[in-house]
Amino acid sequence: MTSNAENEFLSNAQKEIKRRIKNENKELETLHVEEKELTDAIKGYSDFSTELKKFLEESSKDFNLDIDELPRYFKSNINEVYRNYVQIRQDALDEIQVMEKYVIKNKRQLKDTERTLKFYRSQYMDSDFFEECLPLVELYEEKIRIYQNNEKNTLVIIEKLKEIIRALKDWK
Repeated sequence: MTSNAENEFLSNAQKEIKRRIKNENKELETLHVEEKELTDAIKGYSDFSTELKKFLEESSKDFNLDIDELPRYFKSNINEVYRNYVQIRQDALDEIQVMEKYVIKNKRQLKDTERTLKFYRSQYMDSDFFEECLPLVELYEEKIRIYQNNEKNTLVIIEKLKEIIRALKDWK
């Protein structure tokens, strides 16, 4: 390669790396937001599950019924509450489907990021020029960590939703 061609190649590669860093930082911000939302959802669903179980136990005592008898009682006597809990159960079932799709999408993105990391890591290791790839390598490593954490948190959310569904198993 001529000196001009090398300089042009180097300049184009540097621009590409800077563009990728900018794009990856934007994606990383989005992933951090998702990570926070998932963490908040875990707390929200945990609190709701605890309150739901408490409500069912207290209602059982208040109405002198077994917990299994509550759906029939509410359907006959307090239909609005019954419908609300039927809807909550259905919403939990729907949310599990959304979360399962998110896990699949997350796994696909994780695999893509791992492949990209492997490429840039090899470039970083194999060439003096690609020392500029180090920031990208670090960004991809952070993305992988967040993808893995988001998957773990999503699975925790699915379990919390299943707890809610189990508590409302007869509310159909």
